[in-house]
Amino acid sequence: MFVQFGYVVLFSSAFPLAAMCALINNIIEIRSDAFKLCTGLQRPFGVRVESIGQWQTAMEAMGLIAIIVNCYLIGQCGQLQRLFPWLSPEMAIISIVILEHFAVLLKYIIHVAIPDIPTWVKEEMSKLDYQRREAFKVK
Repeated sequence: MFVQFGYVVLFSSAFPLAAMCALINNIIEIRSDAFKLCTGLQRPFGVRVESIGQWQTAMEAMGLIAIIVNCYLIGQCGQLQRLFPWLSPEMAIISIVILEHFAVLLKYIIHVAIPDIPTWVKEEMSKLDYQRREAFKVK
């Protein structure tokens, strides 16, 4: 899944159908795994963990690299010069760098603005924790 995520975010500007191919692949894979688990195998027991660990850091790094790569691809394909023919090559490079910095800033703002755990999930977790503590209290 990580490699597929990389293909989609890094090269979707060069091959826009990559996202559609990934979606179709994931739908088929989910259905085939569900069929396999329901018919041939027993459902494995889940193990609770706090987070996805270092994969979160790897995904965030992949997102940052994707911004840089896609801005570079936009600059290399000459689409900016076709949209704005009056831009000199130096101004086109500066425009791409400004676009890249703006995208990184937007990614950071979104990362800060949206919490990792939604408020309603935190409330439900604290309710369950309270009920668990109350159930184990000695009276």
